[in-house]
Amino acid sequence: MFIGQIQRHSYAGSMGISAIRSNSPLTSKQTALPQYDLVEIGPYSQKNSYSGIYKPNSNQMKALGQISYTQAAPDSRLQKELLPPSEQASYTEEDALINQYMKQSRIDGYFDGDTFVRTSSEPVKLILKDSITKEDLEKFQSKLAGQGLGTEIDWRGVKGDLVQIGVGFDNIERFEQKADYLASRYAVLKDRIQSQYTGGQQEAELQRLEQIFTEAKEKMANSYANSIGSFFVGLGQSGAAGDMRASVLALVDQKADAYTDLIAKTDIYADITSPDQQWLKQDDAYIAARLRESMSPAELQKPNGQIPYDEKDLSFAGIYAKTLSQQLQNPSWNVSESDAALGRHLASQYHELINNAEKSGVSEKLSNMLVSAFQPFMDRLMDSLDAQIDSNRGWAADKPWMSGMIRTEHIDRGSVYHSFQKATK
Repeated sequence: MFIGQIQRHSYAGSMGISAIRSNSPLTSKQTALPQYDLVEIGPYSQKNSYSGIYKPNSNQMKALGQISYTQAAPDSRLQKELLPPSEQASYTEEDALINQYMKQSRIDGYFDGDTFVRTSSEPVKLILKDSITKEDLEKFQSKLAGQGLGTEIDWRGVKGDLVQIGVGFDNIERFEQKADYLASRYAVLKDRIQSQYTGGQQEAELQRLEQIFTEAKEKMANSYANSIGSFFVGLGQSGAAGDMRASVLALVDQKADAYTDLIAKTDIYADITSPDQQWLKQDDAYIAARLRESMSPAELQKPNGQIPYDEKDLSFAGIYAKTLSQQLQNPSWNVSESDAALGRHLASQYHELINNAEKSGVSEKLSNMLVSAFQPFMDRLMDSLDAQIDSNRGWAADKPWMSGMIRTEHIDRGSVYHSFQKATK
């Protein structure tokens, strides 16, 4: 099967293909061979002794026929970003209605180790969000208007919404949003329990809330420490993970207290006046969303001198760590550039760090930590670049004619640091 042909190599000048393959400088450019590489694949190979190319015999070679296709319109459902509840930008009345509708298809049961045990014999009904008709929603809304959601708290739904509360490089941009989500859900549920229950039942429900809240808070703090914190530990900042874990725990508690105080001062249910909307008062996710909208940013960002890093610090550190991590995994620097130029490039990046930290208003403690981590980052980056050069060495060993066209000498770190220090004076 003929796959295609590759244009002649730009580095080959006017040499023929045999000269390229043999690395012979003596081969005449008047060679009769074509100046193209042929790429051919088949189940059997037959050596062409004239050119040295292996290719299938004529019985196996087939040309691809005319390819036809039909262009399909983009499916908007495939373009949506699937985010957990804690990362969604909003939660409207329509969202609440659809969420309650979808709960009708939940499978009741529990996990026994790795085995899910069903506790209901009802047939499983599959409901797809985009397949719900307007008529079905209206009918369900009328049912909610008449019956409400009941007084029992949907703890299963609460725990389900908090399953993906963790924070890492993939969602660090939404760290503050996730912390607010967790804290506001806690405040609303606590208020509901205290208003709705008394005595032993109230105590039991509050204990359940504290257990769920603590587990979610620990998950968020541990995931941040294990990703962002561990990254900085790898750059020589030994106490970063522990400080950041403690800071996340304290931050969520601080936000939970702020939302609890707001509920005590504000009637967050006042806007729900229509008889058909009273069921929304029993939807803690909906009420929590309204609570977040009512909160002043200044109230949530009150400084707490008892924790190592505040919310600005944690957000800035997380996004900066993600940037550095991506740079180490896929260094964009061209290793063919001079090492002195690399030093100047890193100096520019260092100045950008200082300026961005000042503009963001992060603490002196975090700023000092990030500055201390920069030199180890430089070393790690040069390690990554040297790994690329090692790959070049492998190419050159396998294809000697590539020598001199690609870099095979490791980064001269002395030259990089000299240029860096000169540019940062």
